[in-house]
Amino acid sequence: MDLASLRSTQPLQMVEYPTVDVTSSRYLARIQVSVEQCHGAGIEGEGINEAHGATLRGGGNMKRATFRRVVSCAFSGVFLMLSGCTSPTDSTRGNTLDSEAQSIVLGLEEAVAFTSTRAFPTASGTAAVFNAAEIYLMDPNCMMTAECPRRLTENTVGDLFPALSPNGKLVVFDSNRLRDQPAGEKLNVSDLFLMTSNGTDRTHLVRGGSPTWSADAKYIAYHASASGTGQPIKGDPGAATIDSDIFIAKVGELLEGVAEPKNITHDPAAVDDDPDWSPDGRTILFTSHSVADNQINSSTAEIYKISADGSGEPERLTRNTEEERAPTWSPDGAKIAFMCRKGGPIVLEIPTTFEICVMNPDGTGVTRLTDNTMPDLTPTWSLDGGQIMFHRAVAGVNQLFVMNSTLGEDGSPPVATQVTNTAAAPVAGHNLFANWGHARIHFSD
Repeated sequence: MDLASLRSTQPLQMVEYPTVDVTSSRYLARIQVSVEQCHGAGIEGEGINEAHGATLRGGGNMKRATFRRVVSCAFSGVFLMLSGCTSPTDSTRGNTLDSEAQSIVLGLEEAVAFTSTRAFPTASGTAAVFNAAEIYLMDPNCMMTAECPRRLTENTVGDLFPALSPNGKLVVFDSNRLRDQPAGEKLNVSDLFLMTSNGTDRTHLVRGGSPTWSADAKYIAYHASASGTGQPIKGDPGAATIDSDIFIAKVGELLEGVAEPKNITHDPAAVDDDPDWSPDGRTILFTSHSVADNQINSSTAEIYKISADGSGEPERLTRNTEEERAPTWSPDGAKIAFMCRKGGPIVLEIPTTFEICVMNPDGTGVTRLTDNTMPDLTPTWSLDGGQIMFHRAVAGVNQLFVMNSTLGEDGSPPVATQVTNTAAAPVAGHNLFANWGHARIHFSD
């Protein structure tokens, strides 16, 4: 599947937005888009469609490595080749046609997309730190090395919450680049944008946040203001509006400007957010809390699931007086990881920080995996379901951690290992909002 297959035959109606050079012809043409050409290494990214032989190339610097062309490649090798690359800016990446396209082989491998401010580690103040956030991609086999992550976006706006498509070709993410500052829109207002997993061809999709893909990579679910005019109810990145509902939309129709996103929760008495599409494509998890609740610590926030087409009533999975957030399906659909507000310190008998919990798809068997006084946030599963990545503040700066997804044999919590800004590979800046999935890459000798 590719961008061309997401579309109908109707002409594309593009939405223009600042700092990004995207044309309709690039999407309508069936072309292949390269990752980078770094010292002639010939690493090429999955394109819009393989039917035509043209290849887009960008510039950069790279440590040369030699790999044999094989259908099944070692992902660590691909990213070692990418590790020395420097990223061009959003407006210049991949704009040159290469008439001598080399033969290429497709590789679909594990990858972690995440948000980082590492390019601007000295940014201070809420606005500066928020707008320093960029999207990166890294190989989980080398994520504890400083050179591993590859930068996908480069601009002066906040890019967050990347979600890799199940086929590894695309990334949808939040950005505040369309924020109407003169009109008084808040810093964390978000729109959804699409790009290839190489970081090329960024284009606007729709206003909303916290995107998740359907299993066939044709649809996304996200939360958005039902009225279209709501503003975030708190200052967190990706925060919902007071009239937030869960929507689904076909990506191809969003690209063409003809989509009519479907509101599948439409509950004016509740704030619905944080959707996650099930691996079998049938249901969508989300959180919901009362519009009358404390928006900072929402004790009525519970996890629900609903049919992906919006039919039937949502099924409530958690029942307590604690806030739950960010539910996410395990790859086999057998477990759900989520943020559970169970951590200390305890204030007026109320836990104040989030931990990582897992439960069964019916809400039973809730198991707490972390136990500390630091917020543990936004879990994501490894592809085999054996590990969970999340972020935690270290000396006031968010870093990514990895732990096993089950308790130890003696019932002890799994050990969480820090994988960004480590002593062995110190790289300053926030690292957070990880999404573990696939990235599709072309490469040649």
